[in-house]
Amino acid sequence: MKRLPLLCFALLASAGVRAEWLTLAGTPGDEAGSYVQVDPTSVEADGSKRQVSLRMSLPQDRTGREGIKYRSFRAQAEVDCETRSARYVSATYYGHPNFVGEPIAVRHFEDGDVRPMTLAGALVLVTRTINAACAVRPKEPKEPQQQPRPEGEQPALPAR
Repeated sequence: MKRLPLLCFALLASAGVRAEWLTLAGTPGDEAGSYVQVDPTSVEADGSKRQVSLRMSLPQDRTGREGIKYRSFRAQAEVDCETRSARYVSATYYGHPNFVGEPIAVRHFEDGDVRPMTLAGALVLVTRTINAACAVRPKEPKEPQQQPRPEGEQPALPAR
């Protein structure tokens, strides 16, 4: 049963279909609980790295390591499929659940400022996010399409 959300995530992301947020845990919109969602259409693959958009809403205020007190956040994460790790690239924090209202802080994290993706200590959700993102394969470059030949024209023979 755990593999079904991962499979759906991988299929949606690889198909390039515009989709709603995919819920990994919790009930979206529940202000008394927490939930985590990823956007399967946002996954960008570059070699063994993946970029993915995610968001999390919490049942209570939480204070981050920079002293930002927030209730929900949206983030862009970079997943390294070789090391099976993920870090936040950027985060937008909200003082209310469900990403409502004006952001209280927006942060962008440079390569040297590594912020491991923790999802409020839910290691199983981090692992699911990494597995799902890594299931998306880089797009193969498309070969140029040949122009149709005029009627009656023979195909060119390869040079020797």
